[in-house]
Parts: sequence; C-alpha cells; structure tokens
Amino acid sequence: MNLITVIQVIAILFGLTDFLTERYPRLQRDIYYLSLFTITFLFTIKYYYGADIWNYVHFYNEINPSPKYVWHHSNTIPLNFELGYALLCSAMKHVGISFYWMTAIISLFYFAVIALLFRNIPRKRSFALAILVVLDFNCIFATYRQCLAVSCFILFVLCFKDRRYILGVLMAVLTVLFHKSGIFAVGLTGLLMLIPARKDSASLYQLLLLVLVLTLVMPIAQISGPFIRHLPLPSSYLVSIQHHLTLGRQIQTIFVVYAVTLFVIAYFTQYNRSRVQAVTVSVIAGLILVAFMYQYYYLLVRLRSYFLPLVITYAFSLVQGSEDQGKRVPYGALVKQAASFLLLLYMGYATYAFNRDTRKMKSNVYIASTVFDLLDHRSSDIEKSQMNKALKFWKEDFMKDTHNKVN
Repeated sequence: MNLITVIQVIAILFGLTDFLTERYPRLQRDIYYLSLFTITFLFTIKYYYGADIWNYVHFYNEINPSPKYVWHHSNTIPLNFELGYALLCSAMKHVGISFYWMTAIISLFYFAVIALLFRNIPRKRSFALAILVVLDFNCIFATYRQCLAVSCFILFVLCFKDRRYILGVLMAVLTVLFHKSGIFAVGLTGLLMLIPARKDSASLYQLLLLVLVLTLVMPIAQISGPFIRHLPLPSSYLVSIQHHLTLGRQIQTIFVVYAVTLFVIAYFTQYNRSRVQAVTVSVIAGLILVAFMYQYYYLLVRLRSYFLPLVITYAFSLVQGSEDQGKRVPYGALVKQAASFLLLLYMGYATYAFNRDTRKMKSNVYIASTVFDLLDHRSSDIEKSQMNKALKFWKEDFMKDTHNKVN
C-alpha cells in the first residue's frame, strides 16, 4: 500500500465535502478540523519512510549530542547539512529524542503553522488543505530541513503582517539556518517588501501570466545554464543549484495549475484591489518564481514550497472576500467554479500518476511504514528494511527518467 497515495486520496475526499456543505458552514468547519487532524496524523505516523531517510538517519546517528560542540565545530557537520538543523538534531539527541520522534515533532510543527495560516481562509479550508497535500507532499513527509524552513518562513510573513518585526526577523534567520534554499525565499520577499506599493495591481499578475505562457514556448532551460554558473554565490549554493537544474521540461501538466492560479488572482484583483501587505508581497514573490522558473520543475518544486501555502491562502481569501463584501464580479462564480474543476482534475491526475510511477519502482520505497508496524516487528528490523529500500531507490530508481535531462 502506497502511504502517500492513501493520504492524497483521503485529502481529496475531504476537499470534495466542501462543495457539498456550502449551505452548512458549521458542518464544513467541523469537517475541516477532522480533515486537518486526519492528515496530520497520517503524515506523523510514518516510520523510517521514504528515500531521504538514507541521508537523514545517517546524519542523526552521526551528529554529536552536544549543541555546544556542534556550534564550535560547525565545519565538521556531517553531509554539510545546515547549522540550524544540526543544532536542532543535536539538542534533540541530547535530551534522548529518537529519530522517529524528531520527524514527528517537525510534522506537528508544520501542520500547526498551516492551521494558523489557514485561519485566514473563511471557507473551503478542507479543499485548500487537499491542494497543499497533493502539490507539496514531498516537503511534508521527506525533506525535514526544508519543512522546518518553510514553517519558519510562513511565520516570518505572518509576523510582518502583524507588525511583529523582531520575531519576524528571527523567523527569517531560522528559515535560512534550516535550509540553504531559504535565502532565496527570504531574500526575494524581503527585497519586494522594500518596494513601496499601496494597492495590489491586476496588471502585475497579468504580466506574470504572460511570462508563464512565454516560458511554455521558449527553451529557457536550454539557454540559461551559462548564466547560472556565473552567479556571485558561494560554491556550495552553485553546486546545489546546478544539481537541481539538471532537469527541465517545457510541456508540463502543472502548467494548468499555475496558469489558473495567476488568472484567478488577476481576475478578482481587478474588482477587489486591497492594500499590499506582507502576505501579498510573499505571494507576488512566489508567483514571480513560478513564472520565470516554470521549466526548471526540479528546482521550482523546492522553492515553491515556501510560497504555496501562502498563495493558496491568498487566492481563497481574495475570492471569498469579494463574495462576502458583496462586490459584483462579472462571471465571478463561473471563474471560481471552472478553476475549482480544473484543480480537482489535476489533483486526481497527479495522485493517479504518482501511484502509477511508484509502482514501477524497484525499491518499493513508498510502501507504507508506520509506527503501528512496531506491534509486529522490532524497531531495528524496520529501520534496516527501510534503509535498504532507500539505498535501492538512490541506486536504481532515482533520475531514471533521463529523457527530461537538460543537456
């Protein structure tokens, strides 16, 4: 049984209930709480699950259980992981927390932040959660460092929205310390915050939609390699960027999601211009990355994790805010329903495609492994079995589809 597919299907089913309970807001709210609890529970019970544990387990076993030692010997951190993550793991080992409980704490922290963020969505929060789970499941269950960084980035934006600047700066620093990609999310968002703007502009989103269409027809991934290599960044960053730029593709089904999102935001912004706040700025930053880096899907999937929850929240609140304020948006209901239908189609296809592709893997790395397996097996046996699957994935399944590789 593929655990990720099970979670995606359950999330989609919960999301569909939002369209059946529109006249019953209290019931819709209660179902959302049940959905949030269920999805959080299913992601949190994973036990030595996924391919990335090959590095993360070794790192956790090797890290010194003294944060003071790690701080003073940062050049000896295993696998060149980020200092913030190393300090966190060291502190957890120091108090006797196992690898599983470390992953559980990160999962609970992430969903607590998502719950805080989704409070800004008036309705259909189960549908919003389903979109997040289908599009960003890898960040949630596999990439522990980035999951922490994404959580801190969202808190950074929310703190600036509420004018809690000192705490916001702390969250921005933690974002960068937990994952090196955080510097791009914080840097771009921080830069845009410095640009004075009073009202949100539909023309900006229309321009980004045009750029996205152009990147669909132009071979951007083929011509930007030399430019990337000459960026004034540390070598460790360049190596990571070049690794993630090894895959590029012009025609992708995810284009529909990006285009629909930009179109809906641009369309409703015409009739509901609001004051630019921190959340709006972060959404613009995320959509800029999507428009210009669309073809580099392997890298974009990493970077969009920072902005995806914020974009979902902004789009939902923008559309629903127009409805609640009684503003007349021509064909607004049609645009909303068409966008929802296309998103549901994509979510169904993406779930099916992921399950189909994982069935072809030799490693069976996505077969469910949860804490409940401890009822029948020893922890050491499960760990050994899962680590063997992870190793087999990196040897035999990873980068198997080389027809998408940029030459």
